[in-house]
Amino acid sequence: MYGEIGSDPAFLDLQKRRSRFNWTLTILMLTVYYGYILVIAFAPGLLAVPITEESVITWGIPVGLSIILLSLALTGLYVERSNREFDPALNAIIARAKDRTAAVEDD
Repeated sequence: MYGEIGSDPAFLDLQKRRSRFNWTLTILMLTVYYGYILVIAFAPGLLAVPITEESVITWGIPVGLSIILLSLALTGLYVERSNREFDPALNAIIARAKDRTAAVEDD
């Protein structure tokens, strides 16, 4: 049955779409995260500016918190799309493979 699934054109298409989506989210998150680290390393003064003149909180804190929230949002986006699109498509592919395998065994 695994060979049946692995050679299914719908499975190969699903695999390609899921991989492209995963890499897009990964590249986005890595770009944001490493951009933040590079700013801290090479221009720390940018994030060391206080939010207001009287504040002890610098811009680095809300920017860092925003990166954490972005990672949570991207995780939620992945889970939502996986539940809505990827999982039902995979379940349909598996069901078709089971039907074909059962039909061959019956013959």
